[in-house]
Amino acid sequence: MYSALRFARALRAHLALRWAEVEARGELRSTDPRFAALRATGFSTGHVAPWAAAALFASGAIFAAFRVFIASSALFYAGVLVLMLWALATIRRHETLELHVRERGAAAVLEHPELGDELARRRERQTSHVIAFLVLAAPMLFSPLFAPPAIFLPLLALFHAWGSVLLVGLYNDHLAEEARHAVTAAGTSMETPSDKPQRARVAIMLTDMQDYSKAMGLDESGAYARLVEHNRIMRAAIAAHRGREIKTIGDAFLVIFRSARNAVDCALAAQRAFTEYNAGRREDEKILVRIGIHLGEVMITASDIFGDDVNLAARLEPLASPGGICISEPVFKIVRKKIRLDAIQPLEGATLKNIASPPKLYRIRPGS
Repeated sequence: MYSALRFARALRAHLALRWAEVEARGELRSTDPRFAALRATGFSTGHVAPWAAAALFASGAIFAAFRVFIASSALFYAGVLVLMLWALATIRRHETLELHVRERGAAAVLEHPELGDELARRRERQTSHVIAFLVLAAPMLFSPLFAPPAIFLPLLALFHAWGSVLLVGLYNDHLAEEARHAVTAAGTSMETPSDKPQRARVAIMLTDMQDYSKAMGLDESGAYARLVEHNRIMRAAIAAHRGREIKTIGDAFLVIFRSARNAVDCALAAQRAFTEYNAGRREDEKILVRIGIHLGEVMITASDIFGDDVNLAARLEPLASPGGICISEPVFKIVRKKIRLDAIQPLEGATLKNIASPPKLYRIRPGS
């Protein structure tokens, strides 16, 4: 009971503090009519779930005092279930809205916000821990039928301690995410980066049209028309997948994404669009693009990005087949369980110039 109510009080105080910080940014009120609804959505928490959990724990204690241990175990597990699911949902809802409001303002709170690979992996890990706890705690419901009080009561205390550690871990992980984000948000915003270089972990995508320079020498007007169409298709895919276009150099695009999955989705969407454009056209009229994607640390300024991982990404693009995609192992590890990559193949024997320890590489065949 004490753990449930104390945790709820601490979380409520934290949400109120963060809302005061958000509310102090007066410019947000004029940027988005949804601003007032944010508090109820992600910066406050209800009282029903924690009090219901506390009531279940209290009822379980009363039944235990009267040695009705089956009912006591059932009530204890029900209280744990209510408290865990409420805490997980509340923290995640708040975290999602807070990070987006801090980063880009209230207008950035969309139906499907992009969280980034690191946060997504942390949430998967947390979910696995909570599910494991709830599954392993379920036998406590029936333990009084098979074990004496001297055994199942210590087990009950053990699961109580484990659950408390999980709750504290959820809260501390969120505080750590806030601290990390507070340091890097100014420089890693995908919309309004700072002029001062800041480090960030992003997916880096480079693209290049096959034989564009040669085509310009043979048919300048036709090549330029294809370049215009190429740029339209690329920018539509980038916008649809929340990428940030860093720069274009002739027919090449340099783009960063908060998540590797969005980068690969963008590349696949662009290649599908180019395939549709090429259908029925002569070979000299087709647009064939190579795309390379790598995940790594970069230095971001208002107009450019720098770092060894940018150089590595640049080495991947020429290794893609025309109309295909080449990705590095860090990207592959993230996307392999999340999207269909039936046509992916390891790229053996490739060398990356001036890269001392190159990662494993993979090709995604055209049409995948």
